[in-house]
Amino acid sequence: MKTKFAIIAILFAITSVSAQNEKHKRFEIDVSANFWTPSSQHLKATNSIIQEFVDDNYQSTGVIGGYGNSIAPDIDLTYYIKNNLGVTLGFTPLFMNNEMEIQETEITSSIYENTGSIINFTLGLTGTISNSSNIRLFYGFGLNFVPNYSFTKHIESGGYYFDIEANNLAFGFYFNTGMKIKLYKFISLKAGIDYSFIPADPEYSNSDGTKIFEGANIGGIGLQTGLSFHF
Repeated sequence: MKTKFAIIAILFAITSVSAQNEKHKRFEIDVSANFWTPSSQHLKATNSIIQEFVDDNYQSTGVIGGYGNSIAPDIDLTYYIKNNLGVTLGFTPLFMNNEMEIQETEITSSIYENTGSIINFTLGLTGTISNSSNIRLFYGFGLNFVPNYSFTKHIESGGYYFDIEANNLAFGFYFNTGMKIKLYKFISLKAGIDYSFIPADPEYSNSDGTKIFEGANIGGIGLQTGLSFHF
């Protein structure tokens, strides 16, 4: 009888440890697509060109501005120091392109292209709120570190071309929120929204040394959807 009780106690202990390990997973990897929109007018694509054909030539009025939106990968690694609180390291490379061709005559045209890249690392805290085993709400906040951002304004006109460039690093902060829906034992569907504020002062310069300062927030709003792996 004592042997039976001992076996039952051991099995109960093993079951309890397994259940605890299943419930409190320490590591989480999120892989998402980030549909990102800049919040600063400096980065948004604001193309407004009106053309009229007069005396065999096109007369153009308006501007091409900004760099546009970005669809970028987003990778987050989280270690949970408590059941509902973890430390998260993230990486999001953003690439933007805004191009417009303006007709000058019936056979010639000018090309204006703005390209930008923001290599963004994040470090912060992630919290979870769970009312069921299948759905978890999450929130997070922390710091942005951009070791390099690069903005280039490229112009081709009349057989000539020139570039105006700005490169630097920047710091900021972010916060996010969303939900994760369990699909399998260790896989969840993730959907969330992220906002980052990264103040910067891009200094554009061209080949003749001309400098242009344009202060801006190079952060933005991202809608994220992807998969979360926890183990």
